[in-house]
Amino acid sequence: MNKKLAMVGIGAVVGTMLLASSVYAGVGDAPGYEALKTAVRKTAAVDNVTRQVNVSVQDNGQSLLDVRSTIKTDRASEAGSATVAVASGGVQMMVAFYNQDGKHIIKTDGSDVYKLLPGQEEHASAHRPHWDGPADPEAGREAEQVFDALVGNLKNYVVLDEGPGSTKDIRVQLSGSQIPTVVNTIGSLLIKHGAAAQGEHQLTPADTLGFDTASLREAMPHLTQDVKIDEVKLNATVDADDHITNQTAQIEISGKDADGRGHAVVVSMDMSLSSLNATVPDKVDLSGKQVEELKLPEGRGWNHHE
Repeated sequence: MNKKLAMVGIGAVVGTMLLASSVYAGVGDAPGYEALKTAVRKTAAVDNVTRQVNVSVQDNGQSLLDVRSTIKTDRASEAGSATVAVASGGVQMMVAFYNQDGKHIIKTDGSDVYKLLPGQEEHASAHRPHWDGPADPEAGREAEQVFDALVGNLKNYVVLDEGPGSTKDIRVQLSGSQIPTVVNTIGSLLIKHGAAAQGEHQLTPADTLGFDTASLREAMPHLTQDVKIDEVKLNATVDADDHITNQTAQIEISGKDADGRGHAVVVSMDMSLSSLNATVPDKVDLSGKQVEELKLPEGRGWNHHE
């Protein structure tokens, strides 16, 4: 997605992911940890997969943002496709993305124009991670020890339930003092400042998506005082082949804006995986289609954080 659209509510979402990563990395020898590590490895090894990812944001019980997406990826061909539906206040939009044949294509609902992003093949090649070999096992063990020290006794809150047919359910629920101070502090800083970062040299949202996503960002509460993470609920469902088939997360955040108004923000995420090793990303035939090749201002390139 366009960077600015992806930044909508990103502070809260990043805070959720930070806590989730800390929980899962620091549970030590708790029963659920080894099961989850195995599932993560097995799922990461899947060549292609279809993901349904839904994210919603509520403030004081009012819906601010609802994003529903279907994402198909194939690692071998480096191809992918996605459909994303966004609803926020009076803004509703459906956007289709295609990554095919080294090209990145965007089409918005209500338009017959397919927009071709400039310079993407070279940019992707220049900044794609290069894997020289397997990760250093010792470095991985040392990283786990660091996380263990940071999150302390979070392992005591991880619950593993065995389901029918060798399926598993891994659950975590934390609230109040159960949430480590270091995680709450870092998460709160990200919530307050994470959405402020902007790339200097980029196409505008209207250029790529057909509408200005600044209105979506402005609809989010800007928490500046007494920001804290109040509760986190996480769940991972693992199938008999040790693949994660569903992940859910909900984080409750409270704080005040610059005017002193109180906010109770709830960020929810649900991601399901299907068609593992049986997914073929959608492609679009541009023959006879209206194609607009977007141009960057002369002398400007893609920001490295795009």
